[in-house]
Amino acid sequence: MLASAVNSALQPVSFPNSKPHLLLVSDSPDRLRSLKAGINHDEFHLTLVCSLEELATACYGCHDLVALDVSPAQIAPMLKQIRTSALHSTVPVLVEATRIKNDLTLAGLLPKYRAMPCSYTEMLTLVQRSNEAEDEEPLRGVL
Repeated sequence: MLASAVNSALQPVSFPNSKPHLLLVSDSPDRLRSLKAGINHDEFHLTLVCSLEELATACYGCHDLVALDVSPAQIAPMLKQIRTSALHSTVPVLVEATRIKNDLTLAGLLPKYRAMPCSYTEMLTLVQRSNEAEDEEPLRGVL
């Protein structure tokens, strides 16, 4: 009887799969709301950030993916903050590139910080695909 109780207590407990954690970053509250509206809230734990200070705080938490939509002036410090965070050094980073595509001063910046440029529509598609692929293989294999 005791052995049965012990064996029963040692059985693995299964927990429901956790939703992926998505960090949304924008320097504009309106653009952040627009980005948030394009994402299925039921499929992600969302962290919303609108400044470098908020990003520094958010980087204390774990995230599976970062979506970044900021002006050319903000992109370098934001990417540096993300990549210098131990919890975000290898997390995929998507950068909404339409705001920065004509700024030649940013040449080489995205590869330096291992960030993927994409349009707004591509960003939303990649975020959704990353969640769909979560069940099949790790997110880092998607991007």
